[in-house]
Amino acid sequence: MRFLIVFCFFLAFGCSNSSPNKSASDSKPQIGESVKLAALELSIQGMSCTGCEQTIQSGLTGLKGVKHVKASFKDGKAYVEYLPGLADTIKMRESITASGYVLANIKSTQIDSLRLKQ
Repeated sequence: MRFLIVFCFFLAFGCSNSSPNKSASDSKPQIGESVKLAALELSIQGMSCTGCEQTIQSGLTGLKGVKHVKASFKDGKAYVEYLPGLADTIKMRESITASGYVLANIKSTQIDSLRLKQ
């Protein structure tokens, strides 16, 4: 009887993955391999401290298609890496406005220069 229970357990859980050396994340395409990221520089008015930076970063990071956000209250800017076609600048503006700030300008930037600022 024990053998039957162990055998059923092995079949149910041990054989669920046909390739034991591959994890589920290995099967997903990595960002940058097949999907191109784009970058934006957002000019934001009203940020005065690191708490403001965190508020902006949290709000924008939660949006669909946004992969990375770095805000700087000293510069009055937020730098956003996003997936074109998924991320929506209207939603970004709404998120910033809902947090109590003003989005003054949106400027496209090179992803390489953005990574240097982070």
